[in-house]
Amino acid sequence: MRRRFPPLLLWLTLAGGLVAHPEIEDALRRLNARIAATPGDPELFLERAALYARHEDWINAEANLSMAAELNPRHPAVARARGALALATGQPGEAVRHLNAALALVPDDPAARLLRARAHARLGDRPAAARDYAAALAGLDRPSPEFFLERAAVLDPPEALRSLDDAAARLGDTPSLQEQAAALEEKLGCVEAAAARYTRLARQSERPELWLIRRGDLLVRAYRPVEAAVAYREALQAVAALPDWLRESPETVSLISRLQALLTRLPASPP
Repeated sequence: MRRRFPPLLLWLTLAGGLVAHPEIEDALRRLNARIAATPGDPELFLERAALYARHEDWINAEANLSMAAELNPRHPAVARARGALALATGQPGEAVRHLNAALALVPDDPAARLLRARAHARLGDRPAAARDYAAALAGLDRPSPEFFLERAAVLDPPEALRSLDDAAARLGDTPSLQEQAAALEEKLGCVEAAAARYTRLARQSERPELWLIRRGDLLVRAYRPVEAAVAYREALQAVAALPDWLRESPETVSLISRLQALLTRLPASPP
């Protein structure tokens, strides 16, 4: 059965840094009152550990996880949280140890699998990371596209491309997945397939010129200047169709200048 991430431990599984929010101080005060009233509840210490982690207060986060472990040594969320904390503090080997313990208690926990995949990746064990990513993604109801990109990063290019196409079949033509797939196709020498992806993305986008420029840049790198010039001219046409306020913005004006400069260096038609 596929699972959603427990909201309480969402910080354990999201990619990127942990950001403090203004409401956390109030949340801590309320949580401290609840712990004073019910000091034997390990869930409350897990929750407080998560709040401290959002402040990147690793010492207090670890202290609360230790308390939760004392209250319930076999609580699977405690081992998972300790693995997440080790990963956040640059200890992937220690993270694997804790996550092994978590998965021994709940073998099909996708959050623990995802965390262990990241730990294996940091340790350079790409096959183990790939296995855990596959298991985690199979168990998640609504995985983030970022998780598929992480998995692709530990696979060889042909397998990574297949995995991204599988992700697209599951999630749809997510731009970040399609862009990475195009980069892999270029790396594998499949220029036509990569160019077709950029064309499809341009047709689906509210800002097609950005994808048409990527298509043109790809064709320049592939030594196909005439086709690149066509893509750049199509990008200029897309810019011309933008609303005045957007077309006249500094970013768009700079983009127009870049396209015009590129076109002066490319042939307009085959020799």
